Amino acid sequence: MKMNSPMFAVLERGAVDPGRNLSPELDEVARAGWVLGPCGAILLKSLWGPGWRTSIDASEVGSYEYEVNDVYVSLSDLAANKGTYLNRAAVRGISFAARMLRDATALPEADSLLAVVSISVDEGDEDFLLQGATVRFFSRRGEYPTWFEDLERYQKEAVAIVDMADLAVPDPLTQFRRRA
Repeated sequence: MKMNSPMFAVLERGAVDPGRNLSPELDEVARAGWVLGPCGAILLKSLWGPGWRTSIDASEVGSYEYEVNDVYVSLSDLAANKGTYLNRAAVRGISFAARMLRDATALPEADSLLAVVSISVDEGDEDFLLQGATVRFFSRRGEYPTWFEDLERYQKEAVAIVDMADLAVPDPLTQFRRRA
């Protein structure tokens, strides 16, 4: 898993057991699963439907997936404990990303699928606890976002990139588990 230094710092605070860390809304997205869209785009079934373009060029696949597969992750239930908020927010986002990538492995071209997880770490922002997290899925096919090549430029956000290679480890957060 590739991550910037703010994400590493957040996870080093002591990753909690992801267990059933998904909110009901994320669980609903996960249960709906994936669907193949135009040009074989890998799309979250609960997010793609009427209103999205149904005709795209093969050069647009990655950017189209990025646009459609934009998941807002509510963190409001985590705000009660500010001491563990960021860590639990990161664990929730990464756990969701890993689950969805695992669920996509049988799809054509899934080996190029990845997820970008981001959460604000700007605790001085008045809306800090209201922002939630964002998880976006896209493949490296055609045009796709390249601004994640330099994650260190995001210092007010903790950002992690989870890809299919990270699934070789049963739990991508293993390295951050507290040792008893």
